[in-house]
Amino acid sequence: MAKFIYPFQKILDYKENEKEFAQIQMAQAISMQKESLRKIQEIYQKIIEAENKKNQRQQDGVNIFELRMHEIYINQLKEQLMSAERELEQMESHVAQTQGHLQVKVQEEKTWSNLKKQKLSQFEHHAKAAEQAYFDELAASRFYRASAGERG
Repeated sequence: MAKFIYPFQKILDYKENEKEFAQIQMAQAISMQKESLRKIQEIYQKIIEAENKKNQRQQDGVNIFELRMHEIYINQLKEQLMSAERELEQMESHVAQTQGHLQVKVQEEKTWSNLKKQKLSQFEHHAKAAEQAYFDELAASRFYRASAGERG
């Protein structure tokens, strides 16, 4: 029986590589998004700690200058928080974009893979038909020789 050779195998391999690359990009985007979330949580924690420390210092009786320094520090943390939240929005957008890209690549790879399966199925069907035709021919020639031998 002949060997099946898929004429578009290089395209299928290319599509599989594109899909794998899109999966890697998606994983990286998710990792960056998680890092942004971690950064936001860290800043929130610093703000809470700074406000608690400021409140404690107020109760202990501290000078205005030190309270003002705590306020400045808390405001800087809040600015960092806003910046980190904007960064998170960008990361979420990037994740959505890479997810869409991955879906396209998965669909393309699936299409070419299904085409290969169809071509393999057609090849096997034709191979079985050719093999059956060969056996039919063989049986017919044996029958002809056998019937010719009885007459002869």
